Amino acid sequence: MSNPSNTSDSVLTQTLAACRTAFAWLALFSACINVLMLTAPLFMLQVFDRVLTSRSLDTLVVLAGLAGFALLALAALEAVRGFALIRIGEWVDARLGVPVLRAQIQASLRGRVDVPMDGLRDIATVRSFVAGAQMFPIMDAPWTPLFLAVVFMLHPLLGWLATAGAVALLLLACVNELLTRHPLGRAAEAQVSALAQADAAKRNADAIHAMGMTPAITENWRARNAKAFAMQADASGRANVIAAISKFLRLALQVGVLGAAAWLVIRGEVTPGGMIAASILMARALAPVDQS
Repeated sequence: MSNPSNTSDSVLTQTLAACRTAFAWLALFSACINVLMLTAPLFMLQVFDRVLTSRSLDTLVVLAGLAGFALLALAALEAVRGFALIRIGEWVDARLGVPVLRAQIQASLRGRVDVPMDGLRDIATVRSFVAGAQMFPIMDAPWTPLFLAVVFMLHPLLGWLATAGAVALLLLACVNELLTRHPLGRAAEAQVSALAQADAAKRNADAIHAMGMTPAITENWRARNAKAFAMQADASGRANVIAAISKFLRLALQVGVLGAAAWLVIRGEVTPGGMIAASILMARALAPVDQS
């Protein structure tokens, strides 16, 4: 007798494997998007280092036209990528929903009362993840080295500062995961237990009222719900501390890179345009890491 959980896992694996071509196209779109993200820093670099020194209006018009076209292409690709993820999420839901529901109904008919009927909820979670904004940092993170490499091309010192910032933010994300995973898991379990008790009390309301157990049931539910909230608050408190440290580090890195770039400009090792471009590139390089 097959377990609906195993059945849903197998169908999910086959479904995601069928999405490989779509994800390959999305990876290509992400590559183009991240390359086009270089438009703003390159434009600033050229304006400061060429236009302002040559005072050429024609050069400025050409650069602005090229930058505008690149930004339009960037916006179009991001829109297409977002719509594609939504369609993939809908397709996954349509392909998985019926088989999982059928398997769970068959298990219930066979008397498998121990089988949790949460397969559809799991599918909704997968669909929300695939179609949500959580996918964008995953697709953009592999291109962080590209932006760091460009910063290195401007000056090795700026590149090492940006790389150190990216590593520090990544370590903070890992610490946040380690500190909040177990409290959030226990809080979710406690919340499910409290909701299950409330649902059982609702189904057996007449019997509970007849036996005078309403105060005891409500007090038990209150205790379980308070326990779940306490665990959630503990995890949220830890996450808030990590988020505050991450924000401080990110802002400090921006100040540090600008200060270092200004020092290099004074020494004649970096142009003013390179200083602005380095700041923009570092922010873009750290964005996926920070969002993770």
